[in-house]
Amino acid sequence: MAGITLAQLIQVAKDPMKKYIGMQLLRESKLLNILPFENVTGLNVQAYWWEKLPTGGAFRSMNEGYSSYEDGQLGDGSESVYGFGGDVTFDTVLEAIKDVIGDPVKMQVDARLQSMAITWNNYFVNGDVATDPKGFNGLKKRVAAMDTRQTIWAAGSSAAPMDPTGSAALARRWFNMFNKAIRYTNKGNVSAILMNENMQIGVGIILSYIQGVGNYLAVTKDQYGREEVSYKGIPFVDPGLMQDQTTEIIPETEVAGDAGADSTSIYFVSFNTQNGVYGIQLNQFKAYDPLNGGEMESKPAKLRRVDWWNGIASFGRHGITRIRNIERLADWTEGV
Repeated sequence: MAGITLAQLIQVAKDPMKKYIGMQLLRESKLLNILPFENVTGLNVQAYWWEKLPTGGAFRSMNEGYSSYEDGQLGDGSESVYGFGGDVTFDTVLEAIKDVIGDPVKMQVDARLQSMAITWNNYFVNGDVATDPKGFNGLKKRVAAMDTRQTIWAAGSSAAPMDPTGSAALARRWFNMFNKAIRYTNKGNVSAILMNENMQIGVGIILSYIQGVGNYLAVTKDQYGREEVSYKGIPFVDPGLMQDQTTEIIPETEVAGDAGADSTSIYFVSFNTQNGVYGIQLNQFKAYDPLNGGEMESKPAKLRRVDWWNGIASFGRHGITRIRNIERLADWTEGV
């Protein structure tokens, strides 16, 4: 499958409204910048992968035929797309306000788009159709259903969360786990490492603690001029904050091995249709004015609409790895 990211789609978009709205969503979601999407033709689709490979190749004696082959075993799962988007409305009086700093129409539209991007980011990590059947299952729900080795407990499943700066030995052990998680994720074919802001800061602290910064981390700038950190070429992605602008999408209040609410997780994910995670979409991203510049009948307001039927699909059992039970940064020995 050859997918296309939302960033690639918006780059070639001709409609100014679609381009602007798409760019604002991309500004608020690095995930939507890098996750490829494949077009599907129905609300429900099947995803297939090899559970057990067919036999292939053998050795034989002179004048002997090759033994018969076993066909192997396919695994499959049902995936769905879900309607995502929303209506952005603004009072027509805002168009008449001129004596202000900043465009009030733009501010209102941008705030709603930022909130939409946050919702999508949250579902990518925490979505659960058992609690909200209108949205898709996220990484947390999917990795829990994968092989047990795809969940790595930093300090054991019944222990207090791990402080990676408690000693040099713990710091080295933490990075050994980090590298193991990369290897466990589609044999090292990792597309992104998801963690919250404090964990990104924490990685730098640990590397400084063991004098290893120059060998592992690289810092560049994205298209919006923001700092972008990668480890061995794999980008760190912070899904960001919820709409209250305080709660982390990947929180530091997860239940730890000792039952305390003071730990966090890191997710390693491969964007791949062989043994990973991929975006699926029924229709390409749409952003438009259904009233063609007119006023809403119900109130003196104008309308912009985003409508995108999309979801994510898992292929195989090794496309996601989660390291959990990591102590929150504020409680580290060398924390800030």
